[in-house]
Amino acid sequence: MKIINCLISTLVLTVLVLSMFPIATRVQAYSTTLEIIDPVDGDHLFNFTTAQKSVGDTFVINITVNSISDLNGWQIKVAWNSTYLQYVSITLPTDHVFAGKAYIVLGPDTSEPGTVIYGLQLGPGVASFAGSGRLAQVTLKIIQGVSPGEQVECDIAFANIRVDTVLINSEGLIIPFTTINGYYIYSAPWVPPPPAKLYINPSRVVDPTLIAGSTFNVSLNIINASNLHSWSADLLYANIVLNATNVIEGNFLKSAGSTSFSFTIQHDYNSTHGLIQMSCALATGGANGNGVLANVTFQVLDLGESAITIENADLRNPTGKLLPFTTANGYFSNILIAKLSIEPSEVSGPEYLPGTTFWINVTLDDVENLKTCIFNLTYVSSVIMEINVVVPPVLGQTPTKKLIIDDEGGFIWVKLTYPNPITTYNPVTITKVEFQVMAMGVSYINLTDTALSDAAGQPIAHEVYNGIFIGLIRDVAVIDVFPNINIAYEGWVVKVNVTVKNKGNLTETFDVKIYYNDTLCGTKTVENLAPNEERTITIDWNTTGVPCGHNYVYYDYIISAKAGPVPYEFNLSDNSRTDGHVTIRVTGDVDGNGKVDILDVYALVLIFRSYPGKPKWNPLGDLNRDNMIDIIDINRAVINFNRHC
Repeated sequence: MKIINCLISTLVLTVLVLSMFPIATRVQAYSTTLEIIDPVDGDHLFNFTTAQKSVGDTFVINITVNSISDLNGWQIKVAWNSTYLQYVSITLPTDHVFAGKAYIVLGPDTSEPGTVIYGLQLGPGVASFAGSGRLAQVTLKIIQGVSPGEQVECDIAFANIRVDTVLINSEGLIIPFTTINGYYIYSAPWVPPPPAKLYINPSRVVDPTLIAGSTFNVSLNIINASNLHSWSADLLYANIVLNATNVIEGNFLKSAGSTSFSFTIQHDYNSTHGLIQMSCALATGGANGNGVLANVTFQVLDLGESAITIENADLRNPTGKLLPFTTANGYFSNILIAKLSIEPSEVSGPEYLPGTTFWINVTLDDVENLKTCIFNLTYVSSVIMEINVVVPPVLGQTPTKKLIIDDEGGFIWVKLTYPNPITTYNPVTITKVEFQVMAMGVSYINLTDTALSDAAGQPIAHEVYNGIFIGLIRDVAVIDVFPNINIAYEGWVVKVNVTVKNKGNLTETFDVKIYYNDTLCGTKTVENLAPNEERTITIDWNTTGVPCGHNYVYYDYIISAKAGPVPYEFNLSDNSRTDGHVTIRVTGDVDGNGKVDILDVYALVLIFRSYPGKPKWNPLGDLNRDNMIDIIDINRAVINFNRHC
């Protein structure tokens, strides 16, 4: 017992010695202070996120007086923004400064929205109070919600000082005091939505009839928009081939409310390109889904080709947050280029089991004076097998044909010669092939060694578009991510739990990566995850070297995880998930005010020798994470004394 008393005496002496250190303190006009304090951490900041509190939840503020003499009566008026917070109650804590004395209660008066007036007066002959303590507790309710990336904030402050907020001594005189107000912040972490896609529609305009002087239209479209409030984008085009003549706002943002839209056209933006600059914004709110952002009219100037390229695009939500997106550019040509294609370009789905069959077409488009067509269609014979080949007439002409089919080699060589040259500007089918699925797997269906020639035997320039068969579904997903703690000291290891699921029909092995904000902080391989199986893995994030904050304000790091992708995975929307946040503190900053000070050391003294299960246990006091708050933890806080973020 003597050893424990001696140790506690030593700790108290440590606190007293530290209190003599030259630390920065608030300069006050009077020694008596009237303060609004968070009873949880003793701070004046009431900072909550949507992960901590929801609309309708309440919190308590302490009204505290410090270093007062001869307090005989008091009255306070506390004010806040009634749009964000609502009064619930004001109560006297059991240890209030007049507890055990005879007193008169004044109020509460809540007739003015966003305020409460309340007070106590001691009875005649009752001894006044001297010292420090709590006057009252006010309970407020959160009534204003926030969207991701938003925050609301307001003062929680004493009002009408020396009139509605007064401290009275036994002689009826006002006691001078300094107020220290509170501040309320309610925020929602920003979680970017899945990327939208900006694209030119149609993606290709290839038409030899669009000669000089002709016009055509394309649109700038968006899909998967999430709360889109404003957008801007530039379009670049070859100014020797095209000239932009007009831009009209699309209906997408209009459908959500009134908008402002503007555009400029610089045909001679530089020596090779013209430029269209467009921007549009809703008056309020945002739009979701798919639609047309703008319609653009081009005039053809000459024969040639031009990319229609999306540049400098910017998408924002109503709070000004940048929204993620991808782009797909457009293409124009009035020089005829024949196209030989596999249609459909993709055959996939869980219904394609071994034994089932499907057809593909070899099509021809945008060709003039074609006499002979040669191609070699290749495939993976262990996955799919040709069982039928049909060569139909084209534009009333039945070609002579030569076919070489090699099931073992996985190819069909075809030569078609038409009685009379054919011309078409629309897709026509020149060969149909039926395949049978042999096994689960993937097979490209490619057109190789192609040759088109006209009646004179001259080659015809052409493009080739291949296909693919996917007889399996490969889809891995992150369905949950959560750190084991939301507050860590520098150098602590945060264990991030990630739950993944195999939504496909093939056992998968893949990597899972975790990030704080956009920085990679850990990777782990998931092995042999069976179809429809869920598995939770833990990835350690060592926070050594991670910046904790700046200027006494801690950073709140957003945690995310990404799975895969695996080969031939096309649904990537569920491969990533953002959920959870972690704040990194300076080691020893128990109360989280941005620095290690005497209050932190004192807080550790108060919970000395506590461990999990004890009433005073606080894991933030266990600086070395050994499940015991002891002299080692206090020593670490002392070493970091006066450090801040």
